[in-house]
Amino acid sequence: MDVEDTRLFPNQFLLGPKAVDGLREWQALRVGEDIHLTAHPGLNTVQVSDAHYSLTLLGFILDPADPAANDKAILQHLLNSFSSINELIDATGTYGGRWIIVATQAQHAVLFTDALGLRQAFFTPQRHAGGIWVGSQPGILAECLGLDMGEAARTFVDTHAFRNHSESRWPTTRTPYKEVRHLLPNHYLDLHAGQDHRYWPQRPLEPVSLEDGVDKLAHLLPALIEAAVMRFDLTLGITAGWDSRLVLAASRNVKDKLGYMTVRQGKMPDTARDIVTPSRLLARLGLQHQVVKAAPYMSGEFSYRFKRNVCFAHDHYGGDAEAILAWSQRRKVALTGSGAEIGRCSFRDQLPDLDRRPVTGADLARLQKMGGLDFALQGFEEWLTGLGEGHGQNVLDLFEWEQGHGNWLAMTQLEFDCAWQDIFTPYNCREVLVTLLSVDERYRRRPDYRLFHATIGRLWPAVLCEPISPQPRPPGRIGRKLRRLFRVGG
Repeated sequence: MDVEDTRLFPNQFLLGPKAVDGLREWQALRVGEDIHLTAHPGLNTVQVSDAHYSLTLLGFILDPADPAANDKAILQHLLNSFSSINELIDATGTYGGRWIIVATQAQHAVLFTDALGLRQAFFTPQRHAGGIWVGSQPGILAECLGLDMGEAARTFVDTHAFRNHSESRWPTTRTPYKEVRHLLPNHYLDLHAGQDHRYWPQRPLEPVSLEDGVDKLAHLLPALIEAAVMRFDLTLGITAGWDSRLVLAASRNVKDKLGYMTVRQGKMPDTARDIVTPSRLLARLGLQHQVVKAAPYMSGEFSYRFKRNVCFAHDHYGGDAEAILAWSQRRKVALTGSGAEIGRCSFRDQLPDLDRRPVTGADLARLQKMGGLDFALQGFEEWLTGLGEGHGQNVLDLFEWEQGHGNWLAMTQLEFDCAWQDIFTPYNCREVLVTLLSVDERYRRRPDYRLFHATIGRLWPAVLCEPISPQPRPPGRIGRKLRRLFRVGG
């Protein structure tokens, strides 16, 4: 590879049997006996080791139990507390951030990601140029290894379903290159065998009451945000929705240390609810709100970098990213509400009939607007087969986690890395996500989203002074009776 411009591939990396030449100012670290990391100069990397094990961190990791702990201290704690890969992964369950950990011991080496897989990893199951390779997105691997787009993928991207979808995404582990697979959340990668393994779920979730769920979330979310504030210049991206409202409520103790902004997208009216509601709310709370106004299209110079950075980057987000870059100069870290949808049963609301019958690959393809496309259908059927027992997890909730967030959201965050120094969502913590999924779904679903409403009320009741979208539908006579029953029962 030959990359002179350090504005290209921000926060990205390559991991393989040798260091990659031609990447100006990129870091070169030896991770294992025959594993070398080549990382963008802006990507944080930390290593710790003892006589038996070595841990390498890419990105940043946060400990809600000790918000002041830095990456090295957290990594050292992990190094001292595990003797197997499962113990190591379990030990990261309470941590937040956006990270990858590579663990090596003698001839063994594994890689795994944060809970949502927002620090992405793509890999070659077969050996290329001397070994197994891992990269931050398929395009950088293809450029490094000289890979060509597969015929099945070419057919897929030429379909109207893909071309007409402004938020297009790839199905599960599939990528534009047949030699490259996506490491999904809840899986780890054996770096010597090139094989991914599912590690979660391993057992059914223990039910959590509404009250206990509120207690846990009201503790974890503020602690994670406090840890991030100690490290970064954070700006909360706020809309009129539930997810960013809960993040705002969880930020109460550090509210004066945050910035607050909303992007007015290129084709969005200035009177849009996602603009007007946050402005009114923050004014009532005595906080300053900035509206960053994006153009409908990217400039030519920015478009080149945006599309070079990430394979099949979304034009839909390019104008937003360029506006944020001009405003922030990549000096700020975004604080977002992404990830909470996993706990709100959003995929199940779109296909309610699937609560009464088994889910098929065709159902998942239809949900992702890929119905009838063989490339997608095969990927989704492989994913369903890989679930195994499932341990009682709702298939659509897990699909929302691994496809909706570990695939689409993770890739869009990588695209926005050209505009932000980094991106942090406090929902990206396994204990937070498991807590959400362990509370009875009647408290997590529309129209009331009682778990979210109650947690906001516990943390900062004043942020409920403005309406939250989507608004509950006006109930009919039967609906009013049911809602009264839920209030009494809850």
